[in-house]
Amino acid sequence: MSSQGQTSDSQDARKAVAKPKSKDRMWGVFILVVAIVTAGGYFILLPQTLFKPGDNLGYNIGLAGGIMMLVLLLYPLRKRAKFLSKLGVLPTWFKWHMVLGILGPLTIIIHSTYHVYIPFIHPTGSLNAAIAMACMLLVSGSGTFGRFFYTKIHHGLYGRQATVNELKADLEQTGNVKSTFSFAPEIEKKLDWFRVQSEENAQAGKLGLVRFVSIGIQSEMLSRRLVKELHGVMYTQAREKNYPPAQMKSMEMLFEENKGLIQTYLKAVRDASQFHTYERLFSYWHIFHIPLVYMMVFSAFYHVYAVHAY
Repeated sequence: MSSQGQTSDSQDARKAVAKPKSKDRMWGVFILVVAIVTAGGYFILLPQTLFKPGDNLGYNIGLAGGIMMLVLLLYPLRKRAKFLSKLGVLPTWFKWHMVLGILGPLTIIIHSTYHVYIPFIHPTGSLNAAIAMACMLLVSGSGTFGRFFYTKIHHGLYGRQATVNELKADLEQTGNVKSTFSFAPEIEKKLDWFRVQSEENAQAGKLGLVRFVSIGIQSEMLSRRLVKELHGVMYTQAREKNYPPAQMKSMEMLFEENKGLIQTYLKAVRDASQFHTYERLFSYWHIFHIPLVYMMVFSAFYHVYAVHAY
């Protein structure tokens, strides 16, 4: 295989994971901003100098949060109802389902001014409001875990569901590893060893919890170790052959390229070996999450009824 072909393949392999990483970074920033607003809001709203939950402003904020929570429930309806099948694309619905699943609870917390009934700690306030709040936070927290499992069995957050064959295709996409690292046989040997071990441990989806966790840790440690070895091999070769500055610069670019290829290859092997386990975890999560949603809806409606009735 020519060096130009190797370069093209490795660049394509890295592009395959660049977009999901970018979306994960954006999601991380979004969660950080929400966390800062939540923490800062405690000190600003707790004295109730701006408004109280029963004031016009507090009531309308609670109404906005409730509407958000109702709107996000349209996503499962969109997935299953045939008459809604042409109403927008499913990935966009899922994106807003996740966003509203964070913004809705945040708005409800602001509405409460952080005054929630907690036995022995804050024994004042409405019990039904406390139950509704607890259910809502459980659903929101559960949704965050669900998103994590979802990303592990899908190509990014907004793509279609991945299959084991598609993940193996990622391995084939980076299958030029042997020819690329022929100058470093130890690196080639360790990459092949990790692939064989991972495939053996993932046979028939029987990956145990300890092995499941250890494969993730092992891939990360191996990635760092191999990149360090690669750096040593390439720079030793450059010193021995007394590369001129122009060739040295070209070698540095090649090092970054090969570094990305190692990381992409190990990630593809890890994902393929962990796929079935994440698939099971996602199905277990569904069993846990759905009843929580029903509890949240029931307790929220009862809270609204109690506010207006009493």
